[in-house]
Amino acid sequence: MSENFVNQIYYGDNLDVMNDKIADNSIDLIYLDPPFNSNRNYNRIYSTNTGMPVPEEAIAFCDAWELTEDKIEHIKLFTEELRGQDNNENFANFWEAWVKNLQFQNQKILSYLVFMARRLRIMKRKLKDTGSLFLHCDPTASHYVKIILDGIFGENNFKNEIIWHYQTGGISKRWLAKKHDIIFWYSKTNSYNYFPKNIMTKRTEKSLKRAQNPKGARILSSNREKLPMDVWTDIQALNPMSKERLGYPTQKPVALLERIIKATTKEGDIVLDPFCGCGTTLDAAQNLKRKWIGIDICMLSTTLIEERLKNNYKILIKGKDYIIDGIPITMEQVKALIEKSDKSKNEGRYQFQYWAIEKVQGFASTKKSGDGGIDGSIYFYKDENKTLGRMILSVKSNKKLQASFIRDLIGTMENNNADMAGLISYAPPSQDMLNEAKKSGTFKMKDGLFANVEYPRVQILTAEEILNGKKFNLPYSRLIKKT
Repeated sequence: MSENFVNQIYYGDNLDVMNDKIADNSIDLIYLDPPFNSNRNYNRIYSTNTGMPVPEEAIAFCDAWELTEDKIEHIKLFTEELRGQDNNENFANFWEAWVKNLQFQNQKILSYLVFMARRLRIMKRKLKDTGSLFLHCDPTASHYVKIILDGIFGENNFKNEIIWHYQTGGISKRWLAKKHDIIFWYSKTNSYNYFPKNIMTKRTEKSLKRAQNPKGARILSSNREKLPMDVWTDIQALNPMSKERLGYPTQKPVALLERIIKATTKEGDIVLDPFCGCGTTLDAAQNLKRKWIGIDICMLSTTLIEERLKNNYKILIKGKDYIIDGIPITMEQVKALIEKSDKSKNEGRYQFQYWAIEKVQGFASTKKSGDGGIDGSIYFYKDENKTLGRMILSVKSNKKLQASFIRDLIGTMENNNADMAGLISYAPPSQDMLNEAKKSGTFKMKDGLFANVEYPRVQILTAEEILNGKKFNLPYSRLIKKT
């Protein structure tokens, strides 16, 4: 696999991508920094022209963990997978008992744990026997996650709980300052790769003096370095002014990822990051001459990663040195995305919706139920005081459309006091739909340069029009932009 391997960036749900696109026993290292309960409101990466926060979370993998019917089904599926495919009866029994307790005690953590458990199980399958997994988390959920890792990888394959200690961040008067993250290291088997000499750290002058021989001679230069311990204090978190920073609230320094990669892989090995965000793992792997695979459910991430790699490694050629998979560029691919979304029982079922909304510079809703028919929104300033205007969005993948879709959308717009509404459809709209939309009238700005411009209050865009670059008719110079 590695000889003709082309670096890969995938847009989609990592569970689907790992199942469909990545061979078993093919990965040398998996690093993941999954979100949970860490104020990771991903609309922060979609900054506005003035820094004003958008009053709705933009989807990536947000921390809105709810124990939905889907998650309950996944709990059952995971139990069946443990028993039927993994022959892991002991952990299956523990999982069932744990689930019964958490359903009453902490549904949010249970929703998160089943999400992680099914993915970690697949990750183990993808690792080579010599491979390792490093899971990065904060103390909020680390104790829960370690139980899952013990159950899937086996407690004998636990190698280290790495404490990454840093000085950045604020100080609280209500509790001790929180200045560390946790990184769990698990191997797939006992025959794992580890190259400690690749990650030697410099000794301090104090430690050098202690290392003098009895006659007072200094130690040899080869001993001026030492093997790192499981507490890492020499790599600082990124400060707001760092040149590395790309606007991602949870971005990690390249140096941290380089240490992990050097410790457990060789040049030419394959590194996977299934929650790759802004691409720090891929950047570090490329710099160290490793092959890489990145997966993210946020389309903006794939764009950000590509730009980052192009800026840092100008010799990379798309199609030759790397590929991007999962983002439709033809109607056939849009159709395939819809069909895959319809079949998926994971986050992948929303991929057409996410794609369509991001393509028109909108913000996808994080709610999977009870959203009142709102799949996303586009925000803009509607007066000189920068009052926030809103176009609500509804996405329809139906092959046949009905005029009632527009009437329902108008009702939702009025009930939510939205200024405008947009329908994104796979199929072309009927004349009745166009007539209903026209009946809703027009929207006008209150003042300023666009005060005399009228915009259709309800608009319709098809997937084909979006592919061709068409957008909703809005005052785009005042649009709340994703950057």
